[in-house]
Amino acid sequence: MRLAQQCVANHGEFNIALAGGTTPKNLFKILAKPPYSTAIPWGKTRIFFGDERSVGPTHADSNYAMANKYLLSHISIDPLRVHRIQSELDPEEAAKAYNSVLGAYLPLNDQNQPVFDLVLLGLGDDGHVASLFPDTDILTVTDKSAAAVWVKSKNTWRISITFPVINSARNVWLLVTGESKCDIVDHIFKYPSVSHPLPVEMLQPQSGVTWYLDEAAAKWLK
Repeated sequence: MRLAQQCVANHGEFNIALAGGTTPKNLFKILAKPPYSTAIPWGKTRIFFGDERSVGPTHADSNYAMANKYLLSHISIDPLRVHRIQSELDPEEAAKAYNSVLGAYLPLNDQNQPVFDLVLLGLGDDGHVASLFPDTDILTVTDKSAAAVWVKSKNTWRISITFPVINSARNVWLLVTGESKCDIVDHIFKYPSVSHPLPVEMLQPQSGVTWYLDEAAAKWLK
């Protein structure tokens, strides 16, 4: 809430990329109710998505559908300020279209990268963030803001923002909940990879990464 208000005060808008998957569901439920539903300047907020499954916008697996159900349909925001990934298109076409969207609506830095005020990420038990999965081609993409990626472990296409965009964000927050994540959290903090880093270990935003862990996810940490 305070970050959104500060960004609007500083440069007139708050631009956020939402996380997908199931982890942010409870956060969305909280934001959809007072005081957040009324105190956050939704009228000056633009909502984007960090990644999307290759399904339509009403599909049960859609990140947009989940966000719409638990957050977007409960707040006063102009639908034109919600920029979903058109994942019903061919994955490459959807990624190309989202590149254009990011370039059109976000400010650009000196490296011509779109700049988010906040990128909200979850963490997979394999160390992936957004749809940046281990051992996938998208990990080395530097010339696109968003790209399509075939995820062999999921047997599906995904569309995701890329590392250059995430690392250009003013704030990057990792939201990690549940006991199923305690092993990967323990690995990252105690036994970081060197020769073959996990995707989460490739995050290098200038502002650093802020971790939000619940007790279950942090059970092995002191």
